[in-house]
Amino acid sequence: MDEVVDATEPTIQPPPTKVERHLNRVLERTASVLTSLVAMLLILFVAIALVGTVSAAAEPLVHEHDFMRAAIDGLDGAFLVVILLELVHTTLSRGPVSRQVQEFLVVGITSAVRSGLEVAANRGGGPAQPTAVSLAINASGVLILVAAFWLIRQRLHAERTQDASK
Repeated sequence: MDEVVDATEPTIQPPPTKVERHLNRVLERTASVLTSLVAMLLILFVAIALVGTVSAAAEPLVHEHDFMRAAIDGLDGAFLVVILLELVHTTLSRGPVSRQVQEFLVVGITSAVRSGLEVAANRGGGPAQPTAVSLAINASGVLILVAAFWLIRQRLHAERTQDASK
């Protein structure tokens, strides 16, 4: 895929030679193949996580009749599956960088929410202060990620509005 170069924009490097263009195509193809392999591995992990989720939720339900533990384990596993699926989607995404950044932020937000839920669910009867500190740090991380996501969306909206008014 050859890049379109703006003739009015100064360049630092000379145009690529035929060998460099060929090498770039080979490297792009290699990167594409490796990305596909990573996506296949992630899909395998999704399948493993689904089986693990069902197993983790069924065990306390069947053996101990502990519905709360089954629900917590099932929810935790379901979040992991969603995170892995988001990673597959983001890995295969070939869109603009701004969209990919948004997708990675969604993965980060989902992961942080899962982590916070896990901290709260596993608190048990232990001291409240370490749990509260962990939850406060986690909530701060989620807030920062959501703010970054919102800022990117606002920037893209402003750019679209500016382009539409031209």
